[in-house]
Amino acid sequence: MPKALIVDDEPAIQQLFRYVLEEAEFEVQVAQNGLEGLSALASGPVDIMLLDVSMPEMDGRQFVTEIMRRSARDSRLAEIPFIVMTGENFMESGLNRTFSAAPGFVCFLPKMTPPETVLEKIREAMSPPSSSGSGG
Repeated sequence: MPKALIVDDEPAIQQLFRYVLEEAEFEVQVAQNGLEGLSALASGPVDIMLLDVSMPEMDGRQFVTEIMRRSARDSRLAEIPFIVMTGENFMESGLNRTFSAAPGFVCFLPKMTPPETVLEKIREAMSPPSSSGSGG
């Protein structure tokens, strides 16, 4: 069973995506902020992360920066794909530069993205890259 970590301080987002992922047969952990997210990662690896930007205590930028720092000791951390879900305009706010430099970065999605689309992006991120070159 794949494992997902939701790092977001909004209860409605946590509940929605916990439900969506559990229905898709994921084991789901929820963290209220980056500090809790780091604790969750310390307890075991995950296959995908959904990450908010603005959170108390440790925001999404700080969380990703810390993961990159820790990946020098544990390379598995750098390999975890993550999707940034935000209400901010990521192109205008400079978020694009902050997150896209991280090895696991998949994409930005607005928080109002339909859950089915988010699940599709999660599945794409977890799929091994195609080596067939069939361009399908």
